[in-house]
Amino acid sequence: MKKKNILFATCLLGAFAFSSCEKNLYDESKQSEKEIKMTDLNIPEDFQWNLTQVTKGTTIANTQTKVSLFLDEKCSKDEKVATIPVYNKAINLPLSLPTYVKTIYAQYQSKSGKMITKSVAVNANGSYTLNIPDAIEAIPTRAITRDNNKKDDKERGVVYHPKKGWGTIMFEDQFPSLGDYDFNDFVANYQVLFEVSKAKEKDEYESKYIAIGLCLKAVGGVFPYNPYLRLKKIKNKNIESVMMSHYKTGEEIEVNLIDNKNPKGNLIIDCTPLVQNLDRRGSKYFNTERNALVTKEEDLPEIIIEIKLKEPKEIDDILEDDEFDLYLKRNDNGTEIHMNGIEPIAYQYPFNDKNLYPIYEDGEEEDDNYYYSNERLIWGLRVPGNVAHTIEKGDFLKAYKGFAKWAQSGGKNEQNWYNQGNADDNLLIHY
Repeated sequence: MKKKNILFATCLLGAFAFSSCEKNLYDESKQSEKEIKMTDLNIPEDFQWNLTQVTKGTTIANTQTKVSLFLDEKCSKDEKVATIPVYNKAINLPLSLPTYVKTIYAQYQSKSGKMITKSVAVNANGSYTLNIPDAIEAIPTRAITRDNNKKDDKERGVVYHPKKGWGTIMFEDQFPSLGDYDFNDFVANYQVLFEVSKAKEKDEYESKYIAIGLCLKAVGGVFPYNPYLRLKKIKNKNIESVMMSHYKTGEEIEVNLIDNKNPKGNLIIDCTPLVQNLDRRGSKYFNTERNALVTKEEDLPEIIIEIKLKEPKEIDDILEDDEFDLYLKRNDNGTEIHMNGIEPIAYQYPFNDKNLYPIYEDGEEEDDNYYYSNERLIWGLRVPGNVAHTIEKGDFLKAYKGFAKWAQSGGKNEQNWYNQGNADDNLLIHY
């Protein structure tokens, strides 16, 4: 896939104040706090570790037009979450948004020709309504779609997950042991692009073409794990084609789909090319030690996966975080490490391990307690932003000062802990 065809070509990817009206002998703000470790955290039993939510919104305009949606008021390029056609009837548009987001911003051209930015409130239940009363009509242009059909460009759009900029996935690799929790045993950026249009018979947006970017940031583990990608709502039988290529060179890579030991028939793609032939610069790790770092962002391995479906799917079906299952599989014993709540594929989960949260095997519904320790700790963390990873043996809680408060509050506080500007850069590697 050539660079000009890639829509995500940009690297694809306070403290509490204490006050009193009189002096006290005991000043809590000046007392030294006990240094805590990840295993000391008191995690609520129902905490799911989610940093994103899928919102259920509707769009409508006075005339058919094009609207871009952003996470920030400046409408920054990397904060874009969609550019979609909006019609003079209500259409349902689900979006994957960070949990801290309470407002999104719509940018469109008005009848007068001026670019307008409009704030749109995201309600507590994840709903929103985008109503454009004064848009200019979109000018149709003919374009060749990926299925070689001519279609007006004004009918097509894109939806990003988690946004046009990168998201980040971080793993600990010692499952079922807890590990050191520096969350740098495997670190990768990810971004998903859905090419969308309005469904023919429903007031929904659907997608037939999906492009996925993966960029390796770090390998701080020593066990022989390789990455795989499962799309849980897409079956192998529904695939027309899958292509993989090196982003920087455009060189195609042979695609290996996992059919055996895949009883549910999900699309599973072997992403091993992402970790092959790594230049570790004399270290046993990749990009986690100060004396053996990647010197420029362009040296990070990056692949592009293009998926074309036989029939389009509503994006609501494939936008959830747990439907995008990037996981690790160990080469020597088959151990799989998934995000919390996701059932393994071929790996025999250690149900009898007393250090793991109990799993109930009988029942038709998938149990959502996979990959939790008894203390509700996890082995994989998904962040909807391009976050820096810790140096080898770095203290994650010191690096990201709001993380412990977020986790111990069950996700209610410090929801933007990874992007607050108070991280300790001495413990972090930004590429």
